[in-house]
Amino acid sequence: MVVVGLLIVWTACIAWYDFRQRRVPNVLLILAAVPALLALIVNGVGLLGERWGSSVGGMALGFALTIPGYALHRFGAGDVKFAAVLGLLLGVGRGFEMVLGASILMGVAALFLLALHRQMQARFPAAPMLGAAFAVEMMWGPLLIR
Repeated sequence: MVVVGLLIVWTACIAWYDFRQRRVPNVLLILAAVPALLALIVNGVGLLGERWGSSVGGMALGFALTIPGYALHRFGAGDVKFAAVLGLLLGVGRGFEMVLGASILMGVAALFLLALHRQMQARFPAAPMLGAAFAVEMMWGPLLIR
């Protein structure tokens, strides 16, 4: 439970930083990626109990589902790396749920901003939505995949 709480605080810090500065610092990503990888190497399971295949698959999935946003200049590279680290922590199933939830949140936020400003910014701060979806997944997930 302590690890979950620390990860939610870590996610909130990244989300706040991205919201304010429009960037995700690599040093904050390393704070979770290194212990997660070390846990996989030493214990054979990640910080949240996911095995190698699921963790690496979750990382690849988080990357693959967010890289199109980067290619379209809607996300920054930090958002893609953040999704990959969250996928590493959650594994394939819960990582997919997290990205799906974040996508829904981003769609709602984009519609709200479009209605408010009648235009969209070139880049969207995705980390707050990824962080919120991660927190929901940690507190109430898995929601779809059992």
